[in-house]
Amino acid sequence: MTDSDSAPGQTPETPDGRTLDALEMALEAMDERRPGEVPQWEFCEGVMTAMLCMRRVVPAEEWLPMLFDADADDIFASPAERTHFLMHWMEREAQLRAALQAPVEALEEEGALEPGVLDWRGLAATISQEEREQAFGGGKPPPFAQAWAGGFFSAVDYWPHDWMLPRDKEIAADMRRAMGALRALLQEDRAAPTVNLYDETGDPSVSDARLEAFGEAIWAVYDLYDTALSLGPRMRPAVSEKIGRNDPCPCGSGKKYKKCCGA
Repeated sequence: MTDSDSAPGQTPETPDGRTLDALEMALEAMDERRPGEVPQWEFCEGVMTAMLCMRRVVPAEEWLPMLFDADADDIFASPAERTHFLMHWMEREAQLRAALQAPVEALEEEGALEPGVLDWRGLAATISQEEREQAFGGGKPPPFAQAWAGGFFSAVDYWPHDWMLPRDKEIAADMRRAMGALRALLQEDRAAPTVNLYDETGDPSVSDARLEAFGEAIWAVYDLYDTALSLGPRMRPAVSEKIGRNDPCPCGSGKKYKKCCGA
């Protein structure tokens, strides 16, 4: 990861930048063994962000197969590589958690959440056509922060029970609004580009509207994190002979037990 590849405010000299560089290099090494099967870090960071907003700690044995679509024993070339990756993963996780716990009032403040995202279209504008085809397979580079949001919702879809809305209507409505702000980043950036976040001298690649949507999505992550903390750990109901498979699930989801916790 070069200086330009680092997220805004994160250079290779900062703790965040060094951690992101190490993770990116680890993924590149894995991609050499499994070309096209290893996700970019931005997607991984979206998954990590979603897991931090869940009401339980997801063990590595559970999220590694989700992230790499492979058995945990087949992901790494050696125990040392696994240890190296998980060590830096936990470092980055701690950095994000510290940002989410910080009492910030503006995203420009030091210590505010800064997702490890890249202006892929800004990058594409600075390289040759041959390099673009190699990097994007002849396709169009994604809009700013779309891969991050994609990782977030991949986690939501993978662990639907953990993302069930609570019975409290006000809290549920707040969560829907927060998820809507994040989901907006899955859409195309159709407004006129005004800035290149990869190279400030390059052709504009990100619109003001997209930057505003990105800011709203970051605040939404804060809201979801705070909600998870306030609700506390989600407990799966104990299986009881009195709960029929067609009875309403006692978790309050409104679904039948066989379609929910009894699945």
